[in-house]
Amino acid sequence: MKVGLIRCEIVADFCPAASCLKAMREKSGAFEGVDESVELVGVMTCGGCPGKKVSSKVRALVNKGADTIVLSSCISKGYPVGEAFPCPNAEEIKKAVFATAKKCGKAKGVEVRVVEWTH
Repeated sequence: MKVGLIRCEIVADFCPAASCLKAMREKSGAFEGVDESVELVGVMTCGGCPGKKVSSKVRALVNKGADTIVLSSCISKGYPVGEAFPCPNAEEIKKAVFATAKKCGKAKGVEVRVVEWTH
């Protein structure tokens, strides 16, 4: 699994992504049960509210070899996870990520998976 991680731009100012990276490394959270090795291809933000740059971020990560786009938990669950409000644009971001991943995958003749959270 070659992962392209997309995280919240606001949260990226004060979160080093340690829990997201730990989940990948230890195959916990969304990575539990993944049999293949997990390689991080790149980390990008959503591009800022309302996430209008996220499609270009997905394309860049797929072009660098990502076969799986993972949205960090701060987008879907908030930060700190479970203690704050999730991104108010999370659903639109998810729609854009799924659509762009599908389009990129089709262009490359592969399936680009999407995972909606990390830990």
